[in-house]
Amino acid sequence: MAEIRINGYVTYYEDDDFTDPWRPRQTVVIQHGFGRNSQFWRHWVPILARDYRVIRRDLRGHGGSGDPGPGDPWSFDALVGDLRGFCDALALEDVHLLGESTGGMLAVGFAATHPARLRSLTLCATPKTIGPAAQKLFSFGRDSWQSALMEMGSEGWARELLSRPGTFPSADPAQIEWAIRQFGRASAISLAGYSTVICTTDITRLLPEVKVPTLILAPTRSAATSIGEQESIAAALPQSELVQIDGAGHEIYIDRAAECVSTLRGFLEAFR
Repeated sequence: MAEIRINGYVTYYEDDDFTDPWRPRQTVVIQHGFGRNSQFWRHWVPILARDYRVIRRDLRGHGGSGDPGPGDPWSFDALVGDLRGFCDALALEDVHLLGESTGGMLAVGFAATHPARLRSLTLCATPKTIGPAAQKLFSFGRDSWQSALMEMGSEGWARELLSRPGTFPSADPAQIEWAIRQFGRASAISLAGYSTVICTTDITRLLPEVKVPTLILAPTRSAATSIGEQESIAAALPQSELVQIDGAGHEIYIDRAAECVSTLRGFLEAFR
């Protein structure tokens, strides 16, 4: 575990590397999605870090990362800039970037504007935007998604979300409670700021600008993105490979971890 200060706030990240020290290594950077953090990906480390350096970064205001405060407004460009600043600070070049859900939206922004920094891109359950239907679902009867977050708080909102089909894939009460507590580590105001960004951003125009090979891990039962949307993302990318993952819901990296990692490793093997 480590921390680094970039763009006016502290970024928390995990850096795991069990590769042979006498061999060349490649780096995989994982960017989580809305409300989650690096800890949601810890089960990937034992099966990936033997062959790759694996870095998991907490988004601003999520997990162990701070928030630059109200003087620094939330915007798509700023969040992509955070990712760029993080890579600059750690001297990360030529990496494999994996973005999950809305973290994949940020990864597309980074890939479109900084292609020389990436060797490949992987999108896991990534939507083009969070549209009206998803916003209504996430509002839970309030006037807006942002109102629901502020009224219910991070944990209260997460508890309601994880009770809905197509969201969290586990039926283990202990795991669900753990996930709710992790959501609660993000402040409601940070989640409201991030939700506003992803509601008002559509990555469609950026997709043709992504020039690196891209793997799409497409969930078949997600409440946030359809297979049709995943196929349209693949069609818009110059170099893409789509693999359907038949998980219980949106978070296929949890309940279909072995399948997702196996697919990713097969994709990355071409770069070794």
